Amino acid sequence: MVQNSKAWQKHRPDRELSLKLSDSLGISPVTAQVLINRNIDSGQKASEFLKPKLAGLSDPFDIPGMRDACKRVLLAKERGELVMVYGDYDVDGVTGTVIILETLRFLGINCGYYIPHRYDEGYGLNAEAVREIKEKGAGLIVTVDCGIGSWEEVHLANSLGMDVVVTDHHVPPKKLPSARALVNPKLIKGEHPSRELSGAGVAFKFSWALLKEAGIRDVGMMLSLLDLTSLGTIADVVPLVDENRILAVQGLESIASRKRVGLRCLMDAAGINGNITSTKVNFGISPRINAAGRLEHASLAVDLLLSRDEDEAREIAGRLNRINVKRQEIGSKIQEEVFLSIRDKGGDDGIIISQGRDWHPGVIGIVASRVVDEFYRPTVLVGVADGVGRGSARSVDGFNIFEVLDTCRDLFLDFGGHESAAGFEIDADKIPELAGRLKKEANKKISVEELVPRISIDAEIGSADISMGLLKELETLSPFGKGNPEPVFLTKGLKLSNWRHVGKGSHLKAKFSSGRAMLDVIGFGMGEYASMLDFSSSYDIVYTLRVSEWEGFEFAELRLVDMKKSTGGQI
Repeated sequence: MVQNSKAWQKHRPDRELSLKLSDSLGISPVTAQVLINRNIDSGQKASEFLKPKLAGLSDPFDIPGMRDACKRVLLAKERGELVMVYGDYDVDGVTGTVIILETLRFLGINCGYYIPHRYDEGYGLNAEAVREIKEKGAGLIVTVDCGIGSWEEVHLANSLGMDVVVTDHHVPPKKLPSARALVNPKLIKGEHPSRELSGAGVAFKFSWALLKEAGIRDVGMMLSLLDLTSLGTIADVVPLVDENRILAVQGLESIASRKRVGLRCLMDAAGINGNITSTKVNFGISPRINAAGRLEHASLAVDLLLSRDEDEAREIAGRLNRINVKRQEIGSKIQEEVFLSIRDKGGDDGIIISQGRDWHPGVIGIVASRVVDEFYRPTVLVGVADGVGRGSARSVDGFNIFEVLDTCRDLFLDFGGHESAAGFEIDADKIPELAGRLKKEANKKISVEELVPRISIDAEIGSADISMGLLKELETLSPFGKGNPEPVFLTKGLKLSNWRHVGKGSHLKAKFSSGRAMLDVIGFGMGEYASMLDFSSSYDIVYTLRVSEWEGFEFAELRLVDMKKSTGGQI
């Protein structure tokens, strides 16, 4: 199978507006154009974006069901009821669970938590867990990051004499559960800055509302929850704009303060220090929290974040770090097997489907994402054990993998997901039929254009535009993520000065020149690009900008995204 070349798509520059924003905000026209590309086209919008403040958060009671939910929780306090917080096993669910637990404890409410086992129980409320919670004596269940689709389980809880308050952020189904209160920003009618909150963001708003309803004004308590809110928000890949941006920015500062014992110990175990960025969250902190639920049980991560004891937290953090190393080793082994199989088979199908014996279900989703990155095809991986296949699917932009899998719903024992990712269980003997139907359906629906990876370029700039001043300005746009991607630039007509392989040949390090300017370029995982290099050609390169340091000196480093020989034409 041949990997497609990438299509470069450059935003249309708006020179008049970029100069206007540049003058009014005191920033470079380049940074102004990046803001315009993100639909930030006025001085007021830009000021709010560049300096996000907690005062910009909307009233938590704007979310439907919030007041009823708060009243029911405070009633539980009056009655002395046990309140059970029922969370999810990913970072968003774990952090949201801890946010609400800490708030309930602060209010003096008798509480506990329950997080289902990823594989034995699956996502969301389940009947067995509801019965177990009843046996523990709970009178109220508060869900976190789940529950909006759990009609049967909520009905069961009600029949057992328990009330349920649902806090969730997923798209509500047509038939809503008969909970005491449904707290979900997707139920807000019309546009609202809270609509895209993560599960942790909803938990933060719920905790804020609880304190307000209880007549407690404790700013310190709310500030103490921002680190968890930011962590869940960034990890759940919600758009990092509006309220999510406020919570992410303020929370990153809280994470950097290292006040939470568990997070501090986890960062120490991961070797994370200095400025805390969304990149460090996504590649350093989140994988270690997620690893608990993927290979063992997410309660480990909850206990870490709740811990106030340094020795206990350090022991759990070390354990999570070891679990993550194991997860990486398992993932690398599966990835090697999958990549070899794909290259052996070849072909031009619009979808990749591969299966293997005893592939760990907690890791194949990560591997599927790497397959998409490498081959740019929707990908379905199935691990088979004891006659059952557990599958994970990931997709490319513009192709709804959930809809395609939904055409095979009759084959599944269990199935769920959304347009870019999904999971399922299936009898092993039905996998061949699944593969045939998926290929037929995908080849019918996917176009050649959708199988070409696209690079969105913010601006074409010259080497003279690249400066530490520009880098410092661009840093004010962080954290980067969905809705606010890291700025990507194009510079044309560069001459190669030197290059070398680093990282055992997997990375490319090069210097390009433009006039007297010399540009340092690093291409991670792009060692194969060396085959197109020669010193007689000129190159157009697409890159992001990072601050690098050598012997105490800071300089601009270009992180290579793609590269082509110059043709002198327009893109």
